[in-house]
Amino acid sequence: MRFTKSATALSVALVLGACATPGNAPPSPQEIDAALVEITGQNGRSCVRQIDISGYAALNDSVVSVSAKFRKHYLMVTMYRCPAMESTAHALFEGAFTEFCGGGRDSIATADGRCPIQTVYEFENRQDAFDAHDEAEGRVEAARKPAVP
Repeated sequence: MRFTKSATALSVALVLGACATPGNAPPSPQEIDAALVEITGQNGRSCVRQIDISGYAALNDSVVSVSAKFRKHYLMVTMYRCPAMESTAHALFEGAFTEFCGGGRDSIATADGRCPIQTVYEFENRQDAFDAHDEAEGRVEAARKPAVP
C-alpha cells in the first residue's frame, strides 16, 4: 500500500511538473513587454489620464486592455503575474498623479492586492492594441520553440 501511494504521488508530481515547463507556461510579463517594445517601437512609458479611463479588461494575468474616452487604447503590462486581475469585476487604477503611467509607480488594485504597472503602450484604437497583443504572444511562443537542425 505504501508503494502505491508513493507511486501515485510521484505520478502526480511528474504530470504537474510537465505542465509547468517554460514551453507550456503563459508568456511572462517580461516576455510580453520585450515583444511589445519590438512591435510598437515604444518604450512603454506612455500615460493615460485617470479621468479618461472608460473601461478595461484583463487579457491575461499580466496584461490589461484599457479604453480611453477619446478613442485611444492602451495595453498595460504588470511587473509580475496577477491572477486576480482575470477574475475580478472591479479594479482601482491607483496613480501618484492625475496620469497613470508605466514605470512601476502606479498600480491596479483588486480585492486580492496591488499589481504594479511596468509599462503602458498607446494605440490608435482597440483593434490595433489587440493585434499587437496577439502578435506579442505569437512571438513569445515562436521564440520558445527549439530550433530545428
